[in-house]
Amino acid sequence: MLPAMKLSEIQHMLEEWAPPGTAWKDDNVGLQVGSQNADIVNILLALDVTMDVAREAVQKKANLIITHHPLFFHPLRSLTSHSRAGEIALYLAEQKINLFAAHTNLDSAPGGVNFVLAELLGLKNISVLSPLPENLIKIAVFVPKEHLDRVAAAMHSAGGGTFTKYEECSFRTEGVGTFRGTHEANPFIGTKGILEIVPETKLEMLVPSWKLTDVVKAMRSAHPYEEAAFDIVPLKNRAMNVGLGAIGDLPAAMMHEAFLSMVKKKIESPVLRYSGKAHRIQRVAVCGGAGSELINDAMQNGAGAFITADVKYHTFQDAERDILLIDAGHFETEHHVIPAIEHRVKKFLQESKSSSKIYITKCNTNPVSYY
Repeated sequence: MLPAMKLSEIQHMLEEWAPPGTAWKDDNVGLQVGSQNADIVNILLALDVTMDVAREAVQKKANLIITHHPLFFHPLRSLTSHSRAGEIALYLAEQKINLFAAHTNLDSAPGGVNFVLAELLGLKNISVLSPLPENLIKIAVFVPKEHLDRVAAAMHSAGGGTFTKYEECSFRTEGVGTFRGTHEANPFIGTKGILEIVPETKLEMLVPSWKLTDVVKAMRSAHPYEEAAFDIVPLKNRAMNVGLGAIGDLPAAMMHEAFLSMVKKKIESPVLRYSGKAHRIQRVAVCGGAGSELINDAMQNGAGAFITADVKYHTFQDAERDILLIDAGHFETEHHVIPAIEHRVKKFLQESKSSSKIYITKCNTNPVSYY
């Protein structure tokens, strides 16, 4: 009999892909209902959790539901069946079903909501439209030369110095360190009470803010000194491989009408709301869900069209002279990420030799109807 998969293991895998630290401030991501120690039988995926989805989980013997949208967007004052969220949460708890959500952190992830949408439209040379600002940290630690490689390897293994196409990136400067241990010290090098002068290397690397704790822990564990000397410096740099929206190029330019027809068909939207007109469109920006705040990013990056959802009337009006702005629907621009989640989770289950099965909901969770 294959060992049960713990929810914490699945959560760790998902958060390696979409770190909670990349979510918008105050966004409610992660475990919503349940326990990290739960043994997972089967898994059900949906864009939203509804009572129908919860009942479907019971039918499929799934005790984990993974969604994009959180069940709880705001702090609760009570948990009762009088509210939609309360009714669903109580039912999940009664049925011992766990609920996990990856929201704006999945929007920001490579291979997440926006990259899936861009690939669906056939875009090439896809990159992040609006990289996250001020999410990089520079860490510098001073290491005796003979222990340098060990400390560097530990920090790299925890996520330090890793970028989209490169890993194990660092900068190393030779120097001399001095210290005098007090009578309470237990120095790794030299004798307490005596000033020591030691050849050391300053090891520097960039670390995403959400990995800083792990990198510091790994560094301290590998460092030979009783008290390692290190600097942590917040940076203004943007993390270019993480952020909101995506932008890319069509294989060939398309005329206005043909582009709208293609978008409607690929996204499977019953209707498109749009303003503006571009005779030839090749560079396209996208942001699944409500992404109107990225219109300027789209224009500054040379996009002739921007596809998003939940666009307000006056936003259409303000943009109509500058860009083809398309509202393709919130559900319609996001639900295509569910098969991408399925692919990653299924691969993880197979590699872990888990017997858990994974399903995509058959329920239509779109609250919007079209007449």
